[in-house]
Amino acid sequence: MKTPPPAEDHPSPSALIQSEPRDKRFVLFLGLVLAALTLGLKSELLAPNQVWAAAALIAFLAVPLTYAYLSTPAARPSLEHFVPLALGALVVAGLAQMIQLWWQFGIVALVFGLGFFVTAHLDYVTLVDHQKPGHLVVEEASLALALSAAYLVVLSLHFPLPAQLGLIFLIALLGSFRSFRVHGRPLGPRRALLFSVFVAQLVTFFAWAMTVYLVFNQGVFAVMLFLLWYVNRGIIRHTVDETLSKNVLVEYLLFVLLIGYLFFVSYQVR
Repeated sequence: MKTPPPAEDHPSPSALIQSEPRDKRFVLFLGLVLAALTLGLKSELLAPNQVWAAAALIAFLAVPLTYAYLSTPAARPSLEHFVPLALGALVVAGLAQMIQLWWQFGIVALVFGLGFFVTAHLDYVTLVDHQKPGHLVVEEASLALALSAAYLVVLSLHFPLPAQLGLIFLIALLGSFRSFRVHGRPLGPRRALLFSVFVAQLVTFFAWAMTVYLVFNQGVFAVMLFLLWYVNRGIIRHTVDETLSKNVLVEYLLFVLLIGYLFFVSYQVR
């Protein structure tokens, strides 16, 4: 009489699901659909306030599909994984009102769709712990592009000062929270949120001080805000990870000097 095979010879259904690679074509198709829908933001039938609502609706429609793609038997996506959608919706809604030519906005829409594909796929790779060394560089570059473009939109559309500062705070908060939770060794949600508030407060304070007393070119101002975010986020990150070395301090000092240079060559007194 034969005995049944041992239990380890028959992996559980969850293990089988977890070992199966996720089809990237699904999220690529979703990114292209988002790009196609984004082109509709240039329609002359939409008023400026309707453009913001339409962009929010596009991002909202992508949330459940993104959740389905990122969900695994071992982990579920959380708030930080949807930050690129929120920042992307803000950017495309603003640029739809700033860019006049259709073909130029078409490039923006395509970048939005491809950016969604890249970040969603890398987030999935992170959730299943299959990251490669170059992934962190791509994630950082994607977040840098999204933050810089978001700052440029907020500064260029001339919102009232309280709304402008509120949006700058929100952008810095979301970007920091995603960075602390996704990039490198993830921090706990509460610690990540607390440190994100610290970073966002400092960026918003500098934005207020430079806006009230001085005038800057919007592009240069957006770059300075991003560099301020990058330096403060990085110092906190390295301090928490206990990796704040002399080389790291020299790197951030160079960025501070770059901020000072951009400040002195571009400011105008009101």
